[in-house]
Amino acid sequence: MAISVEIVTPTAVAFSGEANTVEAPGFLGEFGVLEGHTPFLSVVRPGLVTIHTASGDHRFVVGTGFVEAGPDRLVVLTEQFERAEDVDKDAARKELDAANALLGTVDPDSGDFKNAERDAALARARLSV
Repeated sequence: MAISVEIVTPTAVAFSGEANTVEAPGFLGEFGVLEGHTPFLSVVRPGLVTIHTASGDHRFVVGTGFVEAGPDRLVVLTEQFERAEDVDKDAARKELDAANALLGTVDPDSGDFKNAERDAALARARLSV
């Protein structure tokens, strides 16, 4: 059996399909979901979602969001979504450099620092595909 997987952005359903397993970046670290998984909710941090299907693996870069998992279904709600094959690594390197430069100049308690951390994490995810 397989689990139903959806990745949803504010504007569209970015991915919908069946999977054997899914790996995603949770708030406390990477997690995996198989059929029969105990229901749970988690925050999603910027990173890679890997969907393992009978026909192969699919990798996506996602931004912050939430995930709901259950015995036969996984839904990722995210603000950003990119297919691995669409990632521009040169742009990601520039984004990472800019975010790292900002991290060194702003107050760690500021919103600008949190945004730069998020941007750096997203850039690192893009570079890892």
